[in-house]
Parts: sequence; structure tokens; C-alpha cells
Amino acid sequence: MREDRSAALFARIATYATIMPGILARLWRFVIGPAVYRPAAHYMRGPGPKCREKNERARPQS
Repeated sequence: MREDRSAALFARIATYATIMPGILARLWRFVIGPAVYRPAAHYMRGPGPKCREKNERARPQS
């Protein structure tokens, strides 16, 4: 009976060993987010319309 239990234990460990890399990869992807580079999210386009409006009001008219 002892050998049967150890064989079952090793069989269960083998199934975990085949499943765990996929589970860990999905968990890691969930933690760090998608590995997609979106340049629009990092692109600095300059001041927006509110900043321009504020600077025009502060500048003396000539």
C-alpha cells in the first residue's frame, strides 16, 4: 500500500509540474500588465489648450 501512495503522490506532482508554468506565466502577466509598447502613452506633445490660455492671459498685450 505504501508504494501505491507514493506512486499517486508522484503522479500528482507530475501534473502540477506540467500545469504550474502556465499558471505562473498568467499570474505574472496579470501582475506586471501587458507587454505592449504604446508610444502614444509616452509621447510628450507639449502644453495643452488650458496652459496656452493661461499664458496668454498672463502675457502683457502689446
